[in-house]
Amino acid sequence: MNPNLEPKKIERPRHGAAIGMMMILAGVALLLSHFLALDLGVYLLLLLGLGMLAWGAYSHTSGWIIPGGILTGIGTGALVFNGPWQIASEYQPGIFLLCFALGWFLIPVFTRLFSTGMHWWPFIPGGIMAIIGSAMLLVHGSMQETIANLLQAALLILAGLYLVLRKGRAR
Repeated sequence: MNPNLEPKKIERPRHGAAIGMMMILAGVALLLSHFLALDLGVYLLLLLGLGMLAWGAYSHTSGWIIPGGILTGIGTGALVFNGPWQIASEYQPGIFLLCFALGWFLIPVFTRLFSTGMHWWPFIPGGIMAIIGSAMLLVHGSMQETIANLLQAALLILAGLYLVLRKGRAR
C-alpha cells in the first residue's frame, strides 16, 4: 500500500471548545453579577483576554494569543478606571495607553513561550503607546495634546524609516 495515498489525519486545535468555554465564563460572570449585585461586566474584557491567552498557550497557536493580549490590555485599562481606585481625569489617557501597551507586550512573550516562533511586531504599536502614555503622564495642561500628537507623528516616521531601510538592506 502506498503511504502517499493514505489520508493523513491533521491535528487541529479545538477552536469551538475555546469559544464555548469563553461563552460559558461570560455567562457565569453575568449571572454572578446579577445575583451578587456586583458589576462583573467591568472584568469581562480582561477575562476574555486572559481566556484567549490561556487557550493560545494550551493550543500553541498565536491566533489566540494576539487578540488575547490586545483584550487583556484593554480590559486592564477598563478595570483600572472602573475599579475601586479613583484616578484623576488628567491621568486617565496616559494610564490607559500604558495598560494597552502592556497587552501588546504580552504578545511577543506568549508567542515566544508557547508557540513555534516569536512575533516581534507588537513591540512597535506597544512601544508607541507606552512612549505616548508616559509623555501624557509627565506633561499636564494644554501642552499635553500637542506633545502627544508630535510624539506620535515622530514615532511613526521613525518606525517607518526603520522598516524601509531595513528592507532595503535585505536585498
